[in-house]
Amino acid sequence: MALYHSVLPYQMGWRQGLGGVPDSIVWALFALNFSWSLLVFLAGSLVIYAARLGPGAGTYARRTVFTVGLFWAIHGTYTWLNPLPLPSPLMWLRYVLGLFPAALVVLHWLPLVVYRGTPERASSPSGQESAGA
Repeated sequence: MALYHSVLPYQMGWRQGLGGVPDSIVWALFALNFSWSLLVFLAGSLVIYAARLGPGAGTYARRTVFTVGLFWAIHGTYTWLNPLPLPSPLMWLRYVLGLFPAALVVLHWLPLVVYRGTPERASSPSGQESAGA
């Protein structure tokens, strides 16, 4: 999603639709989209890393996964209350765009619920997490 979002403005021709808009607003729109893409990519990378650690991931990894899920819950609520304006032939897409964040919340939070009682991984004497199995 993050990688697609980085090319979305060019694919959809945002600049052509912004004729007469002050340059600072055009810049801000592209800068926000770039930042959004980067943030989603980095957060997704952290979640994938936490998933690779497995059920015994530490508190920080679990809280990171929870926080990313919370982000998607808040984002989904916002987009549900303020849906993307779409032309009539694409109104079906409104449901897909509304369900996508809900699916991400489930995918982030379900493992936290399922593995809630799992103890954290053992730490080595130096305080570093072991790279064990």
